Amino acid sequence: MAETKITCPHCLNEELCFEEKIDIENFSSYICFNCGFMSNTAYKRDSDALSKMESSSSELMKEIKFFDYEREIFWFPTILNMGKFGMIYPEGTKNNWMWKLAEVRKLTPEEQKDPQYEGHEHTLDIEGAQEYGQHEFIDACRKMGIVKEL
Repeated sequence: MAETKITCPHCLNEELCFEEKIDIENFSSYICFNCGFMSNTAYKRDSDALSKMESSSSELMKEIKFFDYEREIFWFPTILNMGKFGMIYPEGTKNNWMWKLAEVRKLTPEEQKDPQYEGHEHTLDIEGAQEYGQHEFIDACRKMGIVKEL
């Protein structure tokens, strides 16, 4: 596997966008930590991988995806689920959306008795999610604790 910096086709950032090449079938995955969009070489027009991605995507994700003419693939906003660190996801409407960071919080003793949490001690704090602008994905990642200063 080799990771290289590329110019993001969405926000044109040259420092925070990466391509990771995997030695199998010329496969690459992409993520931009500036705008928060991601893709891979399987997301080609009319592909099974693209259909599968779209079927599991929110309406917002489908509305704001974009086509990369150089690589001939679609890019989507990232949903970054990092387990105990929390989750970063897009929320809003096509013309007014943002990144949200939902961190993991400890359940109160009362909440732990609630059947919906059966036996769990922690939950994803969706109600208390912090908001970040469209080009503040990296800030949400820093707050989550998953990136160091580059």
